[in-house]
Amino acid sequence: MSRDQGWADLPDVLLHSIIALASSFTDLFAFAHTCCSWRAAFFSYPSKSAFSMIFPPVLLQPDASVHSPCHRPLGDKRTCHVIDPASKHSRIGYHIPLVNLSRANNHPQNSLGSFCFLGASYGHLIFSRNRSCLIVDVFTGVSFSPPQIPGDESTEVYYGALTAPVESPNPYLIATNESHSYFWRVGSRSWLRACPCDGTVQQIVTFKGQVFGLDSGGMLFVVHLAPLIRVRMMGVSWEEISTRHLANLYLVACGDMLLLVGCQGSFPARGDTFEVFRLDQSTEHAMWVKVEELENWAIFISTDKRSQPLSFRNPERWGGRSNCVYYYSHDSEHWAAFELGKPASSRNSFVFISSGNLVQPMWVVPSMFSQSP
Repeated sequence: MSRDQGWADLPDVLLHSIIALASSFTDLFAFAHTCCSWRAAFFSYPSKSAFSMIFPPVLLQPDASVHSPCHRPLGDKRTCHVIDPASKHSRIGYHIPLVNLSRANNHPQNSLGSFCFLGASYGHLIFSRNRSCLIVDVFTGVSFSPPQIPGDESTEVYYGALTAPVESPNPYLIATNESHSYFWRVGSRSWLRACPCDGTVQQIVTFKGQVFGLDSGGMLFVVHLAPLIRVRMMGVSWEEISTRHLANLYLVACGDMLLLVGCQGSFPARGDTFEVFRLDQSTEHAMWVKVEELENWAIFISTDKRSQPLSFRNPERWGGRSNCVYYYSHDSEHWAAFELGKPASSRNSFVFISSGNLVQPMWVVPSMFSQSP
């Protein structure tokens, strides 16, 4: 006698066909949390990273708590907003497995209370405390720590980033203090320092398999990870950019272009303009060339410059607009957009840029969907 089968007993081949019909990351999260068998089918889906080309990043909003009748205390977890532009539901409450996302939760007794935020990349948040680092998956809460960074107890790290998704071959964590950049190959037993090193990086981006970095003065570097760690400054013409007095520069990988995004204003607001330049290496001397239009691309920047900027193609598929820079508006507590090259006109057009110890609103592609660059 055959037993009755329920939803939890559906075969993986059928569940995978359901996954393929998802219309947003929110749909996929809901599917994965239906039951254990559906969650297993979700993680066995063979091409999850392809969804990052279909769905836009989600906006993690840690400074806005969600009060839900279904909420139950989850120990060191906090419920906060995740805004999914591709979802019909503008705001959804998620249990983010971190405790110090805002000042309200930053207490000494919390396990992360004394850690400081260093950056975010490939769906992971990076923290430090003196010479110790902690890497945490934003949505699963899975965390791991590298060995202590070389130095003494006064060593203070202010920037951290991954060069590739954690599950990809040979990803590195880069950690930077005032004088040095340190490199840890995920899973190894020690850190390495660049030699030679032309400077310390404050932003990195992996573009066509090559790691590029930017320092506080806007100088561009190439970071070589093999066979030896080297940080080499690139001679790039800045003439067109320096005359425009752009602030808050972001290095962004966008399709087949490496872009430098900046704004005429330290805190972009109504009347300010975002401008974009692409790296042109077709001549003997590389230069930044003005980009008049992003065509069918959009760029996503976060409140903290140490959070990985993202790009997305054909945002019209989810109701967005191409040729725009998307950001978090603290006034409206929602996302908004600057059209490239045009002064912002909305009264909600204010971007608060900060680099503090706490996690700020950021755009995220969940780690299970991150693509190797």
